[in-house]
Amino acid sequence: MLRERGYVYQHSSPLEEITDGPQRTLYLGIDPSADSLHVGNLVGLLVLRHFLEAGHKVILLTGGGTGMIGDPGGKSEERNLLDEATVARNSRAVSAQIRTVFGSSGFAEENNARWLSQLQLLDFLRDVGKHFTINSMIKKDTVKTRLDAESPMSFTEFSYSLLQGYDFLHLNEKYGCDVQVGGSDQWSNILSGVEFIRRKTDKKVYALTWPLLINKSTGKKFGKSEAGAMWLDSQKTLPFEFYQFWFNTTDTDVKEYLLKMTLLSIEEIDDLMKEQEVHPSARAAQKKLAYEVTALVHGYKEAVAARDFKSVPKVTAGTLRDVLKDLSTNELRRLVEQGGVTIGDKKATDINEEAHAGDIIRIGKSRFYRVE
Repeated sequence: MLRERGYVYQHSSPLEEITDGPQRTLYLGIDPSADSLHVGNLVGLLVLRHFLEAGHKVILLTGGGTGMIGDPGGKSEERNLLDEATVARNSRAVSAQIRTVFGSSGFAEENNARWLSQLQLLDFLRDVGKHFTINSMIKKDTVKTRLDAESPMSFTEFSYSLLQGYDFLHLNEKYGCDVQVGGSDQWSNILSGVEFIRRKTDKKVYALTWPLLINKSTGKKFGKSEAGAMWLDSQKTLPFEFYQFWFNTTDTDVKEYLLKMTLLSIEEIDDLMKEQEVHPSARAAQKKLAYEVTALVHGYKEAVAARDFKSVPKVTAGTLRDVLKDLSTNELRRLVEQGGVTIGDKKATDINEEAHAGDIIRIGKSRFYRVE
């Protein structure tokens, strides 16, 4: 099922050994550097929900300790270190979002600050550091990219994979955790933990990653560092804006997103795609995608309101100048010139551009109008 939905990218042993054997205990590390998850995180949460519903155990590990260090991957420069109060506040907000997506609290929650803050330097170097070689660490993609770009990397960030490996060992000893999962950009760090546990304890544990969710229009992964990130927090990204993001999915991407971002069965998705082929202009697949993902994150009440435009002011068709009467001509012209006005999925280029019935006009990030 994981393969069918496109959730599998790399695995340290045959996939069936990981998924079809005895009950597993999996863990996923959550970065607490923001007070909200984003749509790129949804893939991993849904993978874990499928494992939960199949009877496996799941641990959500908040990186309260590693979050104060920073993973060198995916960045061109050193992260600003977070203080304990910020990490704690972010962790609470993110945990609430995860419970909503899971639809239950049937999982364990940990914060690696609890044990990493207790480590003694000499003990750590002796018990952990000796199992990692500099030779292998500098070959990691996350490190090599930074070195090739001659982007400074402190010893703090360089040591990140040792701390992540230690997390895996700690959870293995406390919970019997035998699988670490994550996005494909975490592969080298996760694999380091697998090898560390093998060397230190002679136990076999596993690594599993999923493909990163890519925005096809930009070629970049969905993430909080990208401009226009879609947050799960309704204060950062309005539910209507969230709904419209998924509704605007292209025909070529909609099946992939239905498989990865919803709980619809594969049979239901196949039926939707057949309907889409017969009546492509009706956008049945996009409507279902937008509704299901919005309901998953914000609840069905908000999904219905977004679908039915209940929270969006209605305006009469015409030119932008005539439609947006609550904006002065000079203000509207300035917004258009700055690329801040969108009609449907296209940027407006002139205040006399026509808006037709059925169009959605967006001003900035959070102001919408429905044209009738």
